[in-house]
Amino acid sequence: MATTTPLTKDEIVQTAETLASARFSGGLLEGFPGRVPGTLDEAYQVQDLVISAAPEPIVGWKIGMIPPELREQYGAERIIGPVFDNVNHFLGRAHDDNEKIVLPVFAGGFIAVEAEIVIEIGQDIEPGSVDTAGGVEHLVKAMYAGVEIASSPVPDLNSYGPAAIISDIGNQHGMVIGPVIENWQTVLAETTVETIINDESINQAPANGIHNGQLGALAFFIDCCAKRGIKVPAGTMILTGATTGVHETLVNSFSTVKYGALGNINMELVPIK
Repeated sequence: MATTTPLTKDEIVQTAETLASARFSGGLLEGFPGRVPGTLDEAYQVQDLVISAAPEPIVGWKIGMIPPELREQYGAERIIGPVFDNVNHFLGRAHDDNEKIVLPVFAGGFIAVEAEIVIEIGQDIEPGSVDTAGGVEHLVKAMYAGVEIASSPVPDLNSYGPAAIISDIGNQHGMVIGPVIENWQTVLAETTVETIINDESINQAPANGIHNGQLGALAFFIDCCAKRGIKVPAGTMILTGATTGVHETLVNSFSTVKYGALGNINMELVPIK
């Protein structure tokens, strides 16, 4: 539960240090460390400190949804978090049936699979340089069929709410980039995505069915980065949001995300070593 009393500077620093230490060592935490930030501003302060402690560079960002009933409280409909290079997996194609990618997760922590469309940014974006009200399609170099692996050293991270998720870098621990989507402007509308875990079909949904679509998610991301003073370099990859949902699973599970005619992405989740 988010606090109503502002966090002190020391609390923000301590929360960030605890999250960073666990995340970057592959350790586990019993719960969210300390009080949960009461605002998104506090949460992004924690995230900024976790980013500054990261041993790997940022190569992408994830976008997640805030539940509709909490959007007024937090003053936003989405959240963002960084994708670090060590959990970036570029395939550039679909898998054959006998292929898979092995992905490390926090065994005993939070683990979920999310089918996502990935946007590649086509130009450097300086903070405040884009008026997103005029559209953002010109910033898209390419779109890909992809997957986000959500995993955290906090086993029940999502139960603490959006501010906790932001603090722990958006619950992000993997980006898989599959085949490029040629003519994405029309193909997305024609594609149904299915997520399968351990041979069970979990859900199906339209590829473009996320709130306000992939371009709406991108516009939010650019505006959020502008407020935070973050430059987005050309080539940055953006996980635009879960198409079929956030599907919790366990270590050693096997998942397949099917993108219709675009092909499949097969994944085995293993413990971090």
